[in-house]
Amino acid sequence: MRYVALLRGINVGPTTRVAMATLTAIFIDAGCVDVVTVLNSGNVVFSAATKPDAASLAARVKNDTGVTTRIVVVDGQRLRSIADRMPFEGDDSRRIVSFADGPPASGIVRPAAVELAPEQLEVGVDAIYQHCPNGVSNSTLTPAFWKQFAPETTARNIRTVRKLIARL
Repeated sequence: MRYVALLRGINVGPTTRVAMATLTAIFIDAGCVDVVTVLNSGNVVFSAATKPDAASLAARVKNDTGVTTRIVVVDGQRLRSIADRMPFEGDDSRRIVSFADGPPASGIVRPAAVELAPEQLEVGVDAIYQHCPNGVSNSTLTPAFWKQFAPETTARNIRTVRKLIARL
């Protein structure tokens, strides 16, 4: 089965650098095959007989590179389904999908639409969707909102998600 591993927080600064060749080798050593990295931001597409344990992969990354990361592993079918449910239109670089390692807890407290405007937000069953017309760096969502989700939760714009799907 084909999977995508989404690594959180790598290659975002000088202390979190991980070469894609190193990342590929880590996944091959973990028993994955047909491993390919996509972009330089912690996206790995691979095949495996069973879904690998994300925490074990993160431990391998830490051991081999010294970089601490959290990983969400998504099977190809789920990735396609999440992408298909993107509810917003607009610039692909400003439409964001945040992947959680499982469904969000019930009772998520979300800001009122008027507080977010012009940003849009939809909390789905297995992903959080945003449209950030003023850019992701200008998002009005606070850290308190994101603390309601697992720390592995990591975001990609829909353009990147489509690139991942193309590599499946």
